[in-house]
Amino acid sequence: MANDLNKGAERLTARILEDARAEADVSARAAQAEADRIKELAAAEAEKIRAGFAAQAEVTAKDILERSRTNAQLDARKFALAAKRRVLDDAFKGALDKLNALDGQARDGLIQALALKAAHGGEALCPAKADKERAEKLLSGINAALAEKGKDALTMGECADVDGGFLLRGKGYEMNCSFEALLSDFRQAEESGVAKILFG
Repeated sequence: MANDLNKGAERLTARILEDARAEADVSARAAQAEADRIKELAAAEAEKIRAGFAAQAEVTAKDILERSRTNAQLDARKFALAAKRRVLDDAFKGALDKLNALDGQARDGLIQALALKAAHGGEALCPAKADKERAEKLLSGINAALAEKGKDALTMGECADVDGGFLLRGKGYEMNCSFEALLSDFRQAEESGVAKILFG
């Protein structure tokens, strides 16, 4: 009877072990299936993140390229404007050099015209050193023309520190009628027109 009990216990133990193994198999398969599902989800999420980074990298690269292109265009415009500015500066400097180099009747006529246009009457005409003798010779003709307009005569003043032309000094004011000032006024008024002629 003890033998039968032993056999019954062995069978019961074997069945319990077999059931436990079957249950363990089912649990292992379920765990493997869950692990596979988690792996797939993780792979899909990783792909989504990678695609997001790739898209962001593409947007960033386009943005960098666009900014670089814009900066390059701005730099090109700056260089072009600087080059045009140099050309304009050279053109007006050349014009000033030509004005300062005028001689004879052309220079006499310019000084006389400037004086008649600018004078209110009664000022002191302060010529450039280079124009002192010329101004002294022209003064009587200038005063005669001013008298015809009902304006007071000009007097000769001390030489002015200008390269060509003169200053008119009145009571409490001074008018710069130097060739440099004349050209500067012309440049302010006409620079855009000159630029169109030079650059189309």
